[in-house]
Amino acid sequence: MSVETLLSLLRGRKVIFHLVRGSASLVNPSLYHFKADEVPIQCITAQDSLPSAEAYTSGHRSIVQPSAKSLWFKAKAIGIPTGESRPIYVGGRIYSYRLFDASIGSGRLIWGLSAVDEAENEISRIIEAQEIGLPVPKPIGIGLYENVFVIDFKNRIELFKMLQSTPRDVLLKRFKESSRSVEAACMFMAQPTDVRVDEILYGFLHPRIHKVLDARDCKDFLRWLGSSCGLNLKLHHDANFLHGTIPKHAGFMTNSHTANHLVDEKGTYTTDYHMAYRSRDNDRKRIECYYLASVMNPLPRAIEAAMKAFRQQRPLVFEMPFEATSSPLTSYWESRLFRPESLQEEFTAAFLDGLQQGYNRQKIMHVETKIRREILLKAAASKKELFRLLGLPEGMQRGVKQVASLIRTRRFSEEELSASLKRIEEVKVGNV
Repeated sequence: MSVETLLSLLRGRKVIFHLVRGSASLVNPSLYHFKADEVPIQCITAQDSLPSAEAYTSGHRSIVQPSAKSLWFKAKAIGIPTGESRPIYVGGRIYSYRLFDASIGSGRLIWGLSAVDEAENEISRIIEAQEIGLPVPKPIGIGLYENVFVIDFKNRIELFKMLQSTPRDVLLKRFKESSRSVEAACMFMAQPTDVRVDEILYGFLHPRIHKVLDARDCKDFLRWLGSSCGLNLKLHHDANFLHGTIPKHAGFMTNSHTANHLVDEKGTYTTDYHMAYRSRDNDRKRIECYYLASVMNPLPRAIEAAMKAFRQQRPLVFEMPFEATSSPLTSYWESRLFRPESLQEEFTAAFLDGLQQGYNRQKIMHVETKIRREILLKAAASKKELFRLLGLPEGMQRGVKQVASLIRTRRFSEEELSASLKRIEEVKVGNV
């Protein structure tokens, strides 16, 4: 089964990106998709006609394309695919925004793009992780944009408020008169897949999943999936390498979550290293285990299950954009065992059990490759159909809160569910 089959189900239609003049500093030139003086960007083209191509989205500011040797070329921090907040390319200049108090990373960022030192740091961390044998993407290098100018804003709220009230011609005039020049970059890497673990987990929330797949096979698959993710994190921690968890206000921001673990029928891989660093802090390592079990995990009661499994008693996650996740308080004297009350909650328990097996015992649970292949395909199709039932955008990523809220409140007719089930059952490799 091809990765593209899964991505076409999970992400839907491809997006357009353009090529602009720039320069590429490459550690693996043979894996770079474009000319050395070209870099990709997702932007609004106000006047200029630019070369363009299509790719699948990967998060909110990245794209992926098929590459050589069964790999996927990823370009990260190349702008925004849709909406009025996209960078604007006009007259050989790239106009974007600089946020100085954002709820992302260090809090200071170029909207849609990356600072040069941030891009260099991420590639160097991937190289470092690769050298010690961790399951990471292949580093390709960084791209440098030319003629980037920004206007400063405090955060996304201030930025979006301005965009809603400012016509395009007025905005362009403001850029020309009061923007300042900055250096901006993007990153390139090659991956065996871009299917994210959280995307596959959504499929198990479909109300008819038990009629699509055998429930026992689903639990075995989820134990395998969790154990592979858990072992990957353990390998990082044994090397005193944190995937990325940093103090932020009253809690932490983290990259250790299911949306930053990739999966194919062979196994799982970690990605996104812009917050990674070396540390011997065992408490921080334990917190990363808790985050991997709970953050961006759409399975029901995942936070509660993770808190009991890892004896976590206090809210730790700082509210993050796109996917705000916080942990409710719980008493230490409450039951430490998670007791599932539905099939979907049994799926939660199976994934968590696998994660603990992988991390604590360094053991990957066994599931036949044929079953992995079938469940990946049907779970991807089920995720697509679940979002159709809920009225959510095709290919939407990182929507834990929205999905949970809609599942609690929406009621589906038998006709809707039967039609949805039929579409899932019709999905086969080659007809997506």
